[in-house]
Amino acid sequence: MQTKPEQDSVQGGESGAHGTARSAGECAPIFPRIVTTGETGNDAELREIDQTERAEFCSDGKRAILTLHPIPLEAVQPDVAHIDWLAFTLYPACSEEKDILPWLLPHLEEVFSLSVSQIRNTQKGWNGYKHRYDLIEPGKDGVQYGLLAFGGKLQRGTLHISLNAHACARITDWHKLGTWGKEQQAVIKRLDLAHDDLQGATFSIEKMVEWYAQGKFKAGGRQPASFLHGDWLVTGSPSGRTMEIGKRVNGKMLRIYEKGKQLGDGVSPWVRVELELRGENRLIPWDAVSAPGKYLAGSYPCLNFLTLKQEKIKTLSKAATISYERSVAHARLMVGKLVNVMMKTNCGDANEVVGKLKRDGVPQRLKGYDGLVQSDGNDHAAVDN
Repeated sequence: MQTKPEQDSVQGGESGAHGTARSAGECAPIFPRIVTTGETGNDAELREIDQTERAEFCSDGKRAILTLHPIPLEAVQPDVAHIDWLAFTLYPACSEEKDILPWLLPHLEEVFSLSVSQIRNTQKGWNGYKHRYDLIEPGKDGVQYGLLAFGGKLQRGTLHISLNAHACARITDWHKLGTWGKEQQAVIKRLDLAHDDLQGATFSIEKMVEWYAQGKFKAGGRQPASFLHGDWLVTGSPSGRTMEIGKRVNGKMLRIYEKGKQLGDGVSPWVRVELELRGENRLIPWDAVSAPGKYLAGSYPCLNFLTLKQEKIKTLSKAATISYERSVAHARLMVGKLVNVMMKTNCGDANEVVGKLKRDGVPQRLKGYDGLVQSDGNDHAAVDN
């Protein structure tokens, strides 16, 4: 089943992410931008495209330039969604490349609650940047939190930071982070807002398809493109399905997928609704990181009803349980018969058998779930709720 990518893939790098100083009548420095040949003028003009985004037209003297602004739904509680990916660029408060890491690391720990003891130099560039470093959680089997990139003439001294779902799960104060982002004049390049329905009571793939056919995802009278992935021909397939609404290239895409099945539980009702916003042609406000529910609910008319408070720990615990049980089932299939023979050979001494099979480390599937899985004594995972 296709779900969201595991790596941030901003196309074309972040060249000119902050722009340059402007005089009266010039456009806000948001790059890259949609450029049109009509509607020119010296003054910025605001127009409503639809209920979900506001359009700002301005001119550079020759062409009209359009920037989109997501509109939050103020009637919705901010915690009906959580953040699953955040990427942004900024100008670090240092001029030398050698000083960037010493400047950034204290901010990652204090503002982002990320203790990053391992920073791996990939010896490669990334999207036009000269240097890419991977951010890794402390410990031998540390989880990768994301990446940072800097250097290169085309990037004009900017620093790019991309934080994946594991990193976002560890951030404890999004209001503080949002304030920091504003103070640094950072520009959000990607923001994923997610809503999990663990029981499938409100959302289902079938319901989303029905809503789409009824035109409930239309914005300003336009029906967005749709794409289907996964096993749609077999009813109840354990493989899971994904529906995408909108195109990533346009900077706004809604993804609905059977999250529990994606993790390995073929009968799980868990459905995730996830909005991916990109800053190529829109200005994503830092207020969205402290009120994600308002921006997810405001993204499409049919999402205006969201009310279920999102509790990250319950979502992570559910993911940990499914991943653990899937890993145990896989291990049973691969070595179960061998364990049976070993128990007989070692006169039923389970400690002896475990000692011979045990290895240090954590399986890739279970990384990031430390402390969330416990045994209830019935040979499967249990999570305290």
